[in-house]
Amino acid sequence: MGRGKIFYGWVIVAACFLLCMLFSGSGFYSFSIFIKPVEDDFGWSRGAISLTMSIYLIVSGLMAPVIGRLIGRFGPKNVMMTCAAGAGACFMLVSLTFSLWYFYLAYAFLAVMVSGIGVISVSNLVANWFSRLRGTATGIAMVGISAGGLVLAPVVGVITLTFGWKTSFVVIGTMVWLIALPMVYFVIKDRPGEMGLLPDGTAPEQGNPSGPQPAGAGVPTGVPAAQAFRSSAFWYIFASFFLASFAQMGLLQHQVPMLMDIQGVAQPTAAAALGLTAGLGGLGKLCFGRLSDAWPFTHVVLLCFGLQAVAVMLLRHMDIPSATWIYTMVFGFSMGGIVVLMPLAVGRFWGLMSFGVLLGVIWIAYSLGGATGTYVNGLAYDYLGNYRFTLYFFAAAYLAAIASFFLAGRSGDSGRRPDKKQEG
Repeated sequence: MGRGKIFYGWVIVAACFLLCMLFSGSGFYSFSIFIKPVEDDFGWSRGAISLTMSIYLIVSGLMAPVIGRLIGRFGPKNVMMTCAAGAGACFMLVSLTFSLWYFYLAYAFLAVMVSGIGVISVSNLVANWFSRLRGTATGIAMVGISAGGLVLAPVVGVITLTFGWKTSFVVIGTMVWLIALPMVYFVIKDRPGEMGLLPDGTAPEQGNPSGPQPAGAGVPTGVPAAQAFRSSAFWYIFASFFLASFAQMGLLQHQVPMLMDIQGVAQPTAAAALGLTAGLGGLGKLCFGRLSDAWPFTHVVLLCFGLQAVAVMLLRHMDIPSATWIYTMVFGFSMGGIVVLMPLAVGRFWGLMSFGVLLGVIWIAYSLGGATGTYVNGLAYDYLGNYRFTLYFFAAAYLAAIASFFLAGRSGDSGRRPDKKQEG
């Protein structure tokens, strides 16, 4: 690579940022915009409509290992092309909704397709293109998830208000075809070797043939999936991300009514705090990705999960007017790191050989934990009449997640020794 020329891996990161923004803004963050219009059109209950997102999350989680295996066989680009075409079609199919079962089925198919252009594919690409700067690159790409909530969701809201929710789904589907398909076809390259490069931008002729090559150069190295599944470290990490997501999504999906109940703030203030939470989550993704390149990895996990536990306790026990905003800043910033730490943990413990499959299984933990935490918090409120008790429960879940991750780092049978950054 010539001096002064931008490493093409950063072009890949920019494309991944836009794809994350597209899939999260259209597939996840925009869903709440459609609840009231769908209710007005069909008369379905809020609970029945909300179940659609639970189906979406569960299907996404279950599909993740399948997507990972397909990526390992056919490469990220082929999977992303197929799924981008399918996602555009599925968004348009949702616009044809005529019954509740059709709505559920259309969203289930949508979850399958969006999974192929989301976190699993993006993480694979970034891991292929970066080694030394993998944390920073992953963090930048994942900021697109938060950008989807901040940028794309309001646009969908305006379209829905002006033209109706069915038109919005047609527009989203068209947008996926017009943006994602050309971007994947013309921009995405599966590996730096396709352009005569090595990870992090080292040209082969510049490297030292007799010295160690960057991770990910040539044939992917690491641990086979079957070997990783037999290690206790894998299941400690699985449990860690289940518990962290259980607490994170349990808090996030109830944050507006929770702030109103505990802090006594008005609905507009609570809604503004939710928007700030999403924005700070983007900053957290970037910062935790960068920190993972500089600090021991277990220390980064401790900071990420620990700050969220602190935020929960601040919300429960701070009785001052600014408590809402202190909680929002601490929780918003730290909760953004979880989705970045998942692929980094897989790469650090088991390398790239079975990266997609292993990340897919960890994503199941994240999805099921989030769905369970959301339901448990709502159920507890129905029985107790407030959210105060569950805050202690979620703080304990974060602490258990930290302990589980540290046990993984010391289990000694992850399939290979963690790198030096990870130890400690």
